[in-house]
This record gives sequence, structure tokens and C-alpha cells, in this order.
Amino acid sequence: MKRALSVVLGSLISFSLILSACSGNGSDNTNSAKETDAQRSPATSSAETKSKPAEGSNHFSLYYPGMTTPINLDGPGTKEIMQKSGIIWDKVEVGNGGDVAQQVNLKLASGSLADAITLSASSEIWGRLIKAEKLIPLDKYFEDPVKYPNLAKIDKRIIDFWRASDGHIYFVPTGYEAIMEEPSAWNGKADGLWIRQDLLQTVGMTNDEIKTLEGLETFLGKIKGMTDGKGRKIIPLSIGGQNFPYASMITAMFGTAKWNEQADGTLLPDYRMPGFKQAWQWLNKMYNEGILDAETSYHKDDLYNEKLNSLRYGALFTGGWGAPNPFVLQEYKLPTTTTYADLEKNGFPAEWYSMMKLPQVPEIEPTPYLYLSPFGGNGTGVTIECGNPDLLLKALDWMQTEEAYRIMEWGPESFGAHSVKDGAAVQHDEVFMSDKFWGGTNPMKNVTEIGFWWWKNIASVSSTHILVLEPPFPVQNAEMYKAEQLNWEQGFITPNPVWNNLIPIIGGNIEKYTPIQNDIRLKYFAKMMMAKSDNDFNAVYDDFLNEMKVRGHDNETIEEFNKQYSDYANTPAGKIEWKISKRIPRNVYGKEPVVVGK
Repeated sequence: MKRALSVVLGSLISFSLILSACSGNGSDNTNSAKETDAQRSPATSSAETKSKPAEGSNHFSLYYPGMTTPINLDGPGTKEIMQKSGIIWDKVEVGNGGDVAQQVNLKLASGSLADAITLSASSEIWGRLIKAEKLIPLDKYFEDPVKYPNLAKIDKRIIDFWRASDGHIYFVPTGYEAIMEEPSAWNGKADGLWIRQDLLQTVGMTNDEIKTLEGLETFLGKIKGMTDGKGRKIIPLSIGGQNFPYASMITAMFGTAKWNEQADGTLLPDYRMPGFKQAWQWLNKMYNEGILDAETSYHKDDLYNEKLNSLRYGALFTGGWGAPNPFVLQEYKLPTTTTYADLEKNGFPAEWYSMMKLPQVPEIEPTPYLYLSPFGGNGTGVTIECGNPDLLLKALDWMQTEEAYRIMEWGPESFGAHSVKDGAAVQHDEVFMSDKFWGGTNPMKNVTEIGFWWWKNIASVSSTHILVLEPPFPVQNAEMYKAEQLNWEQGFITPNPVWNNLIPIIGGNIEKYTPIQNDIRLKYFAKMMMAKSDNDFNAVYDDFLNEMKVRGHDNETIEEFNKQYSDYANTPAGKIEWKISKRIPRNVYGKEPVVVGK
């Protein structure tokens, strides 16, 4: 399975996809050098204290605690990036896989911060660093089109979005949309209901017949008790692996979002809404009827993945990345580069999974559960340890260019993974998809060894408007593209709601009690799902609400969240207006490469 997923990952990256995973706003937290190998210091990932370089030095260090694969500073991509950007990275320290906040706190305690730090743009850790006065405000660099033309080109709404409550911007955002109103038509938002098509045909039903909840239940009931060609029982329905990861799709079907605006403008959490209880009542019904995977309440990801790999699920609520089609291709010995056009011509494998529209619950308006943000996913800040912030920001400015993107994605042209024709990057799969780069059993290690894609986490625009001669999508990616379009049609994707931009106040009730509330949720999700009768379910649900109130202090957390929500609405970030005018298409179903990014 790991092998298959590694190859799929390679296919995904081959289309220069950057997912904007941003879900928050930091406003509420305080709310061309050339050098030989011998001349440059060796790479290290130790936590040793670095002496501050002399003012004017072009040598810098970087700390990226959210990354665990070390970067090889001698890789050809990294060498090219350093030469073009005009600075030398002496040390890049990555994390240890543990709690990022704890790692940063240890850094603060030891006084060993690097010159620059990269974190999730929505991380509350920015607030800690600002409060400790460890970061340099970067406002002037976004306002000087002569010295920093590419930073100055960043949409001012993006800069405002990430301003801290003191009015300053403390990091360069990464992965943001160059044109906010024109995001990519494919953002990987393929979460939904995926169904094995051969089983649908076997029971004599069509996709249209499962557009309602009643129709879905009929289908699931008909495949209950079936066995596959190896004599194993088909499991009619799954809601994902460990800790109920896709239950939010079901609550969305029943009209409930994570936070729900009331008539008076205040917000209530999902579990306080009628639809939340109805959703879990439905899951309880599916469980008691032997339709929902009986091991859902306790199975670990390895057990879930074993079932997924064996194609035992008839239907599953999952993200498109978790759909079993890579294993179907593997079963039929089809290459992962097989295109949609190939299978349309030659026929799809029998066990192929396709996403359906989420079934309509009678008399209930569903809510969005996938959020699109143009504001970026990471940020790179400059610490007070940095002796030459102007030069460092000059390098980050260059990393916003199309030339920089190509080097960070494919490496220098001399490496052979790409060339440039008429302004568009042309990918050479014989190199890019080989074991030398994205191929092999550990593609992430390969790319960090040669130092390409890794750097896009530090400073880069999104891939949307980077001109690329793009080959047709592999079929599994094309299916996810189709799935995302279905989610747009149904209204399950929406621009990021304002409430999803809020970050817990340091030391506040939300930060304090959220871990407890999450533990309560997991405990009672299992109890509600396995309740033996309606009376048992109601009793468990009442206990759940009471425990959230007493042990989870939810009245205090809800009050604090609404106060933040109200305050945030009056900030520059809270007043940002953003609408999609068009989505840039991709080469999904074609037979020949075409230029995308226009």
C-alpha cells in the first residue's frame, strides 16, 4: 500500500499541485551569491546554538519544526536556489515529529532561534513569538515595489488577512493565490461518498437512484451479506479510519457545520444543533443494521487501510485521496499514469470507485463542509537573531517568481526534469518520475535529498498561474477532479467562512479546554454509534451534552469564541471581501499535453 501511495503522490506532484491548506488568520494572537562547497558551511540538523552572523552577511539559518525530513543543502536544486536568490543557507533544522508548539517553546527557552522560521500560517505559535518579541515586523518589505517587487505585488488583502492584532505583518505567506479571484479548478477537495460501481450494477441500481438518503439505504441494504471473488464479506459502508475522520460529511448532509450562525448573529457549535443529533442517529441505525463497518469505533488506521487495500468497502465517506482506486489499478496491473481517456476507450476496471453526490436528507438544507482559501498555507518569519533581514527578504522576494517556482518544482534545467518552451514549463517524465526524483520507495526523501520541491514550503506562490505544458491527468486524479466539481455543484465548497479564521487566544478557555472536548467527542461518538436502542441513544446524547458542559466548560468556550468572532469582524482581515470570478481549468480528460495556468 505504501508503495502504491508513493507512486500516486508522485503522479499528483507531477501536475505541480499546491494545496492551500490554510484554515486561519493570525490576527487574533497578540492577536546572487556564488560559493564553492568548501567555502560554505556544511548542513546540519542539530539544535546547537548558532552565533549571530555579522551584519551584512549573506549566510542564514532556518528552522522548520513542522517538517521532519531533513534537507540536503548540497542538492542541485538547493544550490541553484541559493545562487539565484543571493543567500547561503548554512543550516536548516527540521522538527522531530513531536508537538510543534513544545519544540518552539524549548527553542525560546534555550535562546537558540534561527534567523528565519517557517510555520503554518494559521498557527497560534506566531502569537507566542510576537509576544516574546522574537520576530521582526515585515510591513515595509510589502510596500517597496522597487527593492521588493514581488512581495509588493502580493494582494493587499492577503497581507491584511495575516496581520497580527498590533497591525503588523510578521511573515511572508506561502502558497497564496497570485490572483485571488481566479483559483485553480482543482484544489483536491474531493471529500464525499465514493461507491463501487460494479456493486451498483449488480443490484440493478443507478447513480440517480442513490441521490436520496432512502436510495442510499436501499443500495447498502442490498449489498449487505455479499462476498467478493475471494469469499470475503463486502462491508457496505465506511466513515474512514481512526477517530471518525469523515463524520463531518454526514453532519453536513443533516444541515450542520462546525459552527452555525443563529438569528441573533451568534454562533453555536455543531453538537448543539438538531442536525448533529440526527446525523449520529442515522449512523447508529446503520451500525445496528449491520451496514456500517462494525469495527469503526475502535479500529486503527492500519486495519482500516488493510480493508481499503482489499477493496472490501461497497461505499465509503472519504477524501478523494483516500479512495481505493490506486489499489484497483494495482490489482489489474495498470500503470498509475493511465489516463481517463485510456479507460474510457478500453473500459474501467470492475471494482472502480466513483464519487456520487451526497444524498439529500428530506426537508433538510445541507451545509458546506469544505473551505477554499486563497491566502496561503505556510509563513516564513524573520527573527531578531537575523543580522541582515534586508538581504533575506530579497531572497524571499525572488522565491515568489515563476523562475523560482520552476526550480523548486523540477530543479535546474540542467537536471533534465523539465525545460521551458514559449514561457511554459515542459515536464520530462523520464527523469521527473524516475527513481532519481519522485519515483522509488521514498519519494519525499528523494526530493529533499536533491533539494527541489521542499523549498516551496518556505516561500512560493501557488501553482495556479504558473504556465505548464500539462499532460493529461492520471485517471485517479481525474476522478478526484470530477468529485470536486460535484462538490461545487452541490454547494459543499465555499470560500473560507470568517469563523474558520479565528485562532485560539493564548491562555484562553478554548486553548485550555479544546483537548478535553476532543476527548469527550471521541468517547461519545463511539457510544452514540453503538447505542442499542433509541432510548439508549437519547441517554448517551444527554450525557454527552452534560459532560461537554461540566468537564469541557463549553459555555465558557462558546462565549469566548463569539467574543473573538465579534471583535474579528471589525479588523481589516474581518472586512475582506473575496469572490471567485472563474476557476482556472486543468488538463483532466485530454489525450495530449496542453498549456495550463492562463
